[in-house]
Amino acid sequence: IALSNQLSGMTTASLPALTSAEMPSGSVLQVATVMPNIGLVTLATASWTEASSLLRVAFTPKYATSTLIIECCFMYGGGNSNNVNHFKLYDITNSADIELSGYSNRFGVHGSARQVDHDLNDCDNMNLQVVTTASNTTARTYGMFSRNESGTVAKYFFANYDNSSLLGNAKPILKVTEIAG
Repeated sequence: IALSNQLSGMTTASLPALTSAEMPSGSVLQVATVMPNIGLVTLATASWTEASSLLRVAFTPKYATSTLIIECCFMYGGGNSNNVNHFKLYDITNSADIELSGYSNRFGVHGSARQVDHDLNDCDNMNLQVVTTASNTTARTYGMFSRNESGTVAKYFFANYDNSSLLGNAKPILKVTEIAG
């Protein structure tokens, strides 16, 4: 620690800056976030589809040994349907799923929802999170994808269905945090 004004009451102190290579394990190395104002998006497909290309984060890890925490928070409405909707975070650059599990006949997801409550404006705030290893320092882009269990029931993202001053619109957030390994 370098101290200035040592003889006159020590009014300030400064700490040496650490490079990312000097950060201890568990330290946050970098965070990339996007929070676009998208508005209402309607999806009606049983195929994996990106909810919005505006909800993407470009990210280049500093170290291959780092841990990446990828998080997405968004407003979702199930269209008052008993049809389950599935969500996953996805590596768009490498066309790769991220740490999906498998069990029996089920396919891996990062979250699912079914809404049969009242009307088309029923909504929830969905939170997806996945933890993975960077594996390399190559740039990649992450996004959020969704699909219906089956059929073409309309599902609503980022805003309530009806255009009413009594209903809401929420900016989604997609965030990638790199943690030193």
